[in-house]
Amino acid sequence: MSRAIFSKQTNLICRVKPTAITKTSRSYIYGACASNRSFSSNSSSSNSSSSNSSSDSKNFTELPLDVATIVQGPSLLTNTNFHRPSPSIFFLPGLRSLPFWTAPPPANDEQSDPAKVQIAYNDPTVTKVVQHLEANYETIKTEYLQAVMGMGNTTDMTSEQPQVAKPLQPDYDINKKGGEHASNKLHVGNWDWHSYVLNGTVQPKFQEACPKTAALLEEMEEHLFFGSQEENSRNPFGFAFFSTLHGKSLIKPHTGPMNLRLRIHLPLIVPSNIKPDAFSKNRVTKCGLRVGDQIRSWKEGKAVVLDDSYEHEVWNETKDLRVLLLVDIWHPDVRKEERARIGKMFGFAMTKGWIGNQDGKEE
Repeated sequence: MSRAIFSKQTNLICRVKPTAITKTSRSYIYGACASNRSFSSNSSSSNSSSSNSSSDSKNFTELPLDVATIVQGPSLLTNTNFHRPSPSIFFLPGLRSLPFWTAPPPANDEQSDPAKVQIAYNDPTVTKVVQHLEANYETIKTEYLQAVMGMGNTTDMTSEQPQVAKPLQPDYDINKKGGEHASNKLHVGNWDWHSYVLNGTVQPKFQEACPKTAALLEEMEEHLFFGSQEENSRNPFGFAFFSTLHGKSLIKPHTGPMNLRLRIHLPLIVPSNIKPDAFSKNRVTKCGLRVGDQIRSWKEGKAVVLDDSYEHEVWNETKDLRVLLLVDIWHPDVRKEERARIGKMFGFAMTKGWIGNQDGKEE
C-alpha cells in the first residue's frame, strides 16, 4: 500500500511506495513549474499537448529512480474551525499527529508525576531524544552563555597580546535576505539564530565555538532531520540552532513546510515575569507559543516537542531574552527506507535548483 504526499501549491498528490518510489515531474518537486503535468512509466501526461511531448520525454529521462509519482489531486479542500496539520509544501498521510507531543510542565516548582505519560503515545524515539537533551541542559546552557554571550570566559591580561574570545555571530539575517521571513512579513522585533544545522548542513563555526553541544547533537544524529548517508541524499529543511528571541518580539502565525519532522524546543533562558497584565495582548502568558489551539509557556530545562505542520506562533512581550535550543528530528512514523528515498528526491531537486535556497527557519 502506498502513501501519498499532498502539495497545496500545485494541488497534486505524490505517492510514495514503500518498496519503490517511481518518477515525478518538476511541477511537484517545489511547485515552481508552470504546469501540473505528471509522468507515468510509459508515457508523458495525458494532459500534455502533443507539441510538448518531446520536451516532457526529455525531462522524464533526466529524473532519477528514487523520486515520487505525481497524480492529479482533489480540489475538495476547505477550512474548518478546527486546527489540522496544514504544511505549506508536503503532507505525508498516515503519520500520528498532535500539536504538542509533550505534556505541559508542572506548575511552579512541582515535580512531574512519574506515573503520568509525558511523551505522546509513549513513543520510544521521542522519549529517548527528550531525555538526552534534558539530561544535558546545564552543559548546553553554559556553552551558549560562553559562546554567544561571552560569559564565563577568562583572559590573561598579563600576556603581551591577551586573547579575547570573539562571540559566535548570528548566521542568518532575515532583514538582509528578506523573502518569506523578512521582518515585515513574519517576524517583528529582534531574533538571532546560531546554527549547528542550517538548511540541512552542519556549520563548522558552531562546532568550533560549541563543541560540547555539537557532540551531544551528533550522538543523536540518526534521529536528526537530515538526508541519509546514502549518495545524493539531501535535506534542505532540517535545522538545529540556538534561537534567541529578544524582548518585545514575535513570530506571526505560520505553518512549517511539511509534516515529516517534529520540532523540539529545549528552553535555556525563559523570562521570569510572564504573567499577563493589563497591557498584554495574550491573556495566557507574556512569553509563549501557540500550536493549533493550544498555548504553552516554556520552563527552563524541560523540552517541548511540537508538530510545526500545525499553524503556530511565538511571542515575547517581556523585556528579557528567551533562549532555546531548537532541534528538528524525523517524525518517528517515517520509515528509514522512506527517509532515504525522500532524501534522494530532495537531493535531485537541489541539483536542478528547484529547492535549496530556503529561508525556512521558523519556530
